[in-house]
Amino acid sequence: MNPYSELFERQRQLFATNVTRTYEWRVEQLDRMAAMVGDNEKELQQAVAEDFKTSPLEYDFETFTSLGEVLYQKSQLRTWMAPTEAPVPRRLRESGHTAKVIREPYGVTLVIGPFNGPLTLFIRPAIMVLGAGNPCVLKPSEALPATIGLFAQLVPKYFDPAAVTLVRGTRDQANRLLELPFDFIFFTGSTRTGKVIARAAAENLTPTILECGGQNPALVDETANLADAARKIVWGAMAWGGQWCTSPGYAYVQKSVADEFVSLAKAALVDLYGKDPSKNPDFSKVISERDVNRLISLIDPKLVIAGGKADSARPLPGPDAPIPGDLGRPGDGGRDLRSYTADTHLRRTG
Repeated sequence: MNPYSELFERQRQLFATNVTRTYEWRVEQLDRMAAMVGDNEKELQQAVAEDFKTSPLEYDFETFTSLGEVLYQKSQLRTWMAPTEAPVPRRLRESGHTAKVIREPYGVTLVIGPFNGPLTLFIRPAIMVLGAGNPCVLKPSEALPATIGLFAQLVPKYFDPAAVTLVRGTRDQANRLLELPFDFIFFTGSTRTGKVIARAAAENLTPTILECGGQNPALVDETANLADAARKIVWGAMAWGGQWCTSPGYAYVQKSVADEFVSLAKAALVDLYGKDPSKNPDFSKVISERDVNRLISLIDPKLVIAGGKADSARPLPGPDAPIPGDLGRPGDGGRDLRSYTADTHLRRTG
């Protein structure tokens, strides 16, 4: 028997009562979520900082966005729940037929969160799920022991398990969870894990939202404000310890301004994080020793012009400033920002 069958059936039975479809139930769950985050905001921020986000701006952002999402959901909820008219073919319209779109909740929903957004990419999706009238099972990343430990205490304190429950466990335990016929799955994380979830969901024809990572090149041509571009690109590559899905992994820089861009990027590193970023709390940690070693393996000492120092025993490798060169293998997550020169002019469209 699946170890999670009982909690799954409890949520399924609640959904079958139709109470979750009501405006009152949805608002109550949203208020409970706001209370859970708001009453324990400092504790949640401290836990996130202990796990890896040492920057005050970043852990403030985690709680701020969750509380803001509750306010937004509540402000729009009646509008979203109201039926809306839909067009029908002319012949049907002329014969008196009408059509409406009525938005219905899916049912029991599984929310699988990543490590890099402990609230932004985990609690916020859960807020949306509850606002849409669905009970949900929360599966956080095991890379966040302090944050998960706190959530494990808070979720049962603020929620009926039939409405919201949190499941901890290893990858094998998560796979057992995926065997259940959820009505919807929301996942944020790697493409590799996304494929595993998609295959499991296909067994039950479960609809999914898979928000997976990718590459984000930055393009800089000779018309750019180079100082502004260098500062923003460097910040984007270093924020969240470089561990976010929109972090620019590399930059394509027009050859005529490449040297100036590199100099400005080096200056931006020092200005933003100081000469020793490991002592700057705004420079968040890499999540694990394994990931530090992976990032170290990507650094080519011959190309580094700033930073590049690392200690695998401490999850704080220094940033790598970009260096102009031939096209090559781009960075792969973390604070490894590379730049490549381009002779062709970039053209604007639209």
